[in-house]
Amino acid sequence: MIHLVSWWILIAIPVLALIIVSVKRKLPEGQIFPGPFITGERFWKNDGRSRLDSFLIWIGIILLFIALSRPQAGYERLPEPGEGVDIVITLDVSGSMLADDYSPNRLEAAKEGALRFVDGRPNDRIGLVIYAGQALTLCPPTFDHVTLKRLISKAELGTLPDLTAIGSGLAIAARGLGYSRTKSRVIILLSDGMETSGLIDPLTVAEAIATLHGDSLRVYTVAVGEGTSTQAMMGYGVDRETLAKIALTTGGKLFDVNSTEELQQVYIAIDSLEKSTLPADGLFIFRDRHSGFLIVGFCFLIMGLILKWGIYKVVGD
Repeated sequence: MIHLVSWWILIAIPVLALIIVSVKRKLPEGQIFPGPFITGERFWKNDGRSRLDSFLIWIGIILLFIALSRPQAGYERLPEPGEGVDIVITLDVSGSMLADDYSPNRLEAAKEGALRFVDGRPNDRIGLVIYAGQALTLCPPTFDHVTLKRLISKAELGTLPDLTAIGSGLAIAARGLGYSRTKSRVIILLSDGMETSGLIDPLTVAEAIATLHGDSLRVYTVAVGEGTSTQAMMGYGVDRETLAKIALTTGGKLFDVNSTEELQQVYIAIDSLEKSTLPADGLFIFRDRHSGFLIVGFCFLIMGLILKWGIYKVVGD
């Protein structure tokens, strides 16, 4: 990326050109008296020399003005440790996520929202954890959002035993953020069921997160599923009470959603709550690049002046 710090200086170029043209038109024509000497021919004789010297002089002037405007070249750098927000999206991939009360189903709706969320945070490290009967880290927090989005799209049922291990998913996500040095870390925990694996109590994990990380790690829980669904009527609906306690313990918030549209709004709401400290257009380091324009500009200007005034031979008696 290239930009000019004092770009307004370039406005002086057309102003200078107008002044010179105006002054030349007002000057009366005269004749040069050579005195007792006879001027010989210049070493470079060219009918188009007057045009060439003017061209070189103007090129030199333009390059000098560009140098004065401080051209800078920059390159984008990745955020350093401690900058931005580190996020882990934790998706439930148990069999109930195939329920079609969301369009086309719960899992696909959750994945679509996650993809949009990732697109909206280009300068943050984001990771992915999936869980069913067990939990698995598919992608640690990374800036490689292309790979992350590919893994989100490929997340599916059948990878893990078909139970619901909310505690394991939360613990794996928190462990993935254990080495993070950012001041703000976030877990987005999405579930449409209740703890059925019994490996780790979700509330115990939440309390450990609050103890170890304090306010630096928040868990936003998302309860997916309609209360009138067949699964809920059978007594296996989403455990909203546990999800609410997890969010409260860790300083986060519970989002209770009942449709695809509401699920999309959840990601938008979390995005607004967890503002990145980094500019959306990236981080750039700029270096001054005026020296080249300065040197070349002086060279053109000197060549133009040499051609304009010429090298004379004085012929005497």
